[in-house]
Amino acid sequence: MELTINIKDQGKIDAFLNLIKEIDYIEIVNVKEEVQELPTEHKDLLDRRLQKIENGETTFKSWGLIKNKYEDNAV
Repeated sequence: MELTINIKDQGKIDAFLNLIKEIDYIEIVNVKEEVQELPTEHKDLLDRRLQKIENGETTFKSWGLIKNKYEDNAV
């Protein structure tokens, strides 16, 4: 039997997946995330940050560098 669920609180997805992984008779067949549109406030914030970079007021670091930093320090 396959069951489709919708997790309303996106912040709880990891906890839920970790919980069901512990149950030996449940197999995760497919995980599909909905892509949500960025809120206008976030777009405005990103636009302001990009403008600061273009004006030389701040510097840019690639997402790969930042991601590696946090993955290396994962608990």
